[in-house]
Amino acid sequence: MSANSCQDPYDMIELMKVLLVGKNTQKIEPVVKEAGFSIVSENPDVVISFGGDGTLLHAEREHPGIPKLPIRDSQFCHKCSDHEEKTLLKKLLENQLTLKTYKKLKTEVSGKTLLALNDFSIRNAHPTHAIRFRIRDKLYIGDGIVVSTPFGSSAYFKSITNQSFSSGFGVAFNNVTEDIKPLFLNEYEEIKFELVRGTADLTSDNSPDVYRINEGSSISFSLSDDVAKIYEADSLRCPNCEVIRG
Repeated sequence: MSANSCQDPYDMIELMKVLLVGKNTQKIEPVVKEAGFSIVSENPDVVISFGGDGTLLHAEREHPGIPKLPIRDSQFCHKCSDHEEKTLLKKLLENQLTLKTYKKLKTEVSGKTLLALNDFSIRNAHPTHAIRFRIRDKLYIGDGIVVSTPFGSSAYFKSITNQSFSSGFGVAFNNVTEDIKPLFLNEYEEIKFELVRGTADLTSDNSPDVYRINEGSSISFSLSDDVAKIYEADSLRCPNCEVIRG
């Protein structure tokens, strides 16, 4: 009989590999290990983003396309029983969580393709000077625009428009000189922003990278075939999880 035949069958089971992302991941490491996962630094099966919306965006940017499980850090939130760490980890291990896919936005600037899970923002580079820009042959004067996915429409887009949406993508007009309703486009459309006067900056999600848009430039936005895969994204937006006010 070989030595391997005496090995405990449990030791032969390959554990699900998870990578932890967040400022306070040391707090959740023992819980993850106790739940029966293997913590790795590369080639994970799942990425756990431990924090809030910003942590999830960072995790997707650093590890695109890998399934994400967002878990709120209890330092900032009194979580309901459905979204406690142990509950979510148990459901993940037992394949009881729904994995949803979310299309990202894309654009090109300086020959580089950029992707966003939440939104792109173009706004005046100099706060004391409005920009003039054209969309669909109409001229606008203001701070700029926010181009949002449905996933991101409950964030910056909603703060401007008081609306959110569930399909395609949307364009919100940021502090323009007239009352302009947002534009809603289907998943096959493209929209072009033309900077007529002034200087603007382009950002995506919470990325630290900022791209300068010069007068006379144009930039187009559409939905990409690239998707984010997220388990139970509502764990970040649960009305029963009480956010701690500092």
